[in-house]
Amino acid sequence: MSLKKYVSSLSLIAITSMAYGCRIMPLNAHTVNTSYSESFDNFPNPERGFYIPFNPEPYQNKAFSPLQLSELKKARNENLSLVRRIYLIPDRFAPLPESFLNLVLQDLQTAREAGVKLIIRFTYNWQGGGEDAPKDEILSHMEQLKPILQKNYDAIAYLHSGFIGYWGEWNRSTNDLLNITDKKDILFKLLSVVPSERMVALRYPADKTEVYGTESPLTSSEAFNGSNRARTGAHNDCFLASIDNWGTYKDTDESIIEQQKNFLNQDNQYLVQGGETCNSDSQAQPYIGCDNALQELERMRWSAINYSYDEGVLDTWRNQGCIEEIKRRLGYRFKLVNSEIPDIFKPGDKFFAKLEVENIGWASPYNPRLLEIVLRNRETNKEYYLRVNEDPRRWLPGSSNTVNVEAGLPEDITAGEYDIFLNLPDPTPKLYNRPEYSIRLANVDVWEESTGYNSLLRSIVIDTQAEADTYSGSDYFQSR
Repeated sequence: MSLKKYVSSLSLIAITSMAYGCRIMPLNAHTVNTSYSESFDNFPNPERGFYIPFNPEPYQNKAFSPLQLSELKKARNENLSLVRRIYLIPDRFAPLPESFLNLVLQDLQTAREAGVKLIIRFTYNWQGGGEDAPKDEILSHMEQLKPILQKNYDAIAYLHSGFIGYWGEWNRSTNDLLNITDKKDILFKLLSVVPSERMVALRYPADKTEVYGTESPLTSSEAFNGSNRARTGAHNDCFLASIDNWGTYKDTDESIIEQQKNFLNQDNQYLVQGGETCNSDSQAQPYIGCDNALQELERMRWSAINYSYDEGVLDTWRNQGCIEEIKRRLGYRFKLVNSEIPDIFKPGDKFFAKLEVENIGWASPYNPRLLEIVLRNRETNKEYYLRVNEDPRRWLPGSSNTVNVEAGLPEDITAGEYDIFLNLPDPTPKLYNRPEYSIRLANVDVWEESTGYNSLLRSIVIDTQAEADTYSGSDYFQSR
């Protein structure tokens, strides 16, 4: 992809590159500027939004049945793309039984079939508290889970650090695992058994600064580099419950809370933030109202939150009228503003496009995401695609992003009219061609549900008689 910028007129068009000088388009070509209307609809998009939880049975430390395809499809039909799945490990002193490993594998396969992704946590106890496991057993259990997590990570959105403490929330430990050495060993082991494309979320922001020995948030140059720190996000499971979110910020001193919130605000530019509310009583009343909730969701860059708990908080958001905004703005929400694309090309010619995309959500994508330009022949439906060297994870909330595209058209591309699409598919092989896992833009009349493409509401003409300027770069459209 080039860094060129283009200037168009309605007569003979000169496309001027600041880096490479000038190039003249075909004599009968014009650059067409197209503006796009914003959509305010709520619709599902991968790896963001409200999620549905599937937990162990309340107050009973026992296993439960596999996820049901019908239930996950129902969630998907309700515009939900995420499911939180908490696994209760049956025996903290024995290897994981085959039945448990098969349960995890089956759930991941069912999630993939339903078009959703899982947020996963492993724990040794559930409601009512209980014991966790010795560190050696935890590390051994992680090693057993490794083949399943590695082979099926495409169906995982992210994981909670889990394993330690009540509910796997790192709040206490019957095996004294909350010292810096054990926390680091357990976190780093979990990060090692999950592919580098996936993140692990910690319950308390103070644990991240302690484990990594720095209070500095992740920088742009460190983001997405595959390091442990660049893969360690956050989940707050008592959001807005009190001044300190019931211990999330480890202090009731407002200045210390502000420091930790500022850390999350910066760190979460490139990391996942999820969780749930947990309280709507008098402690929470000053914080759960829409005005404060919207500010905090935006400040901490939330991507995912529980749609089933706490009902008192959710009812407050419904009654005060902000629930629909929360549905729309959790995570990323990309809006196409305009495009500039010449209208006539010759086979072998240079293709140019300039797109402006805004992120009007509260966060950015936290997992890898592809960006493609697709050309489709209106008569034959044959498609040509270009993989654009652009990372949508860096389209930060509130930002406007310019995407400049330059590539060579095939010499043997058939003359005719071609519709133009923008495609943001999942990069994993099993999900690449699944429309449910492609990103939909927040624009009117652009979404093509059958393919997961976003129409640019434009077409180009391939004219064998047009004057060509053969492309000499390395990026070319490929047919499929």
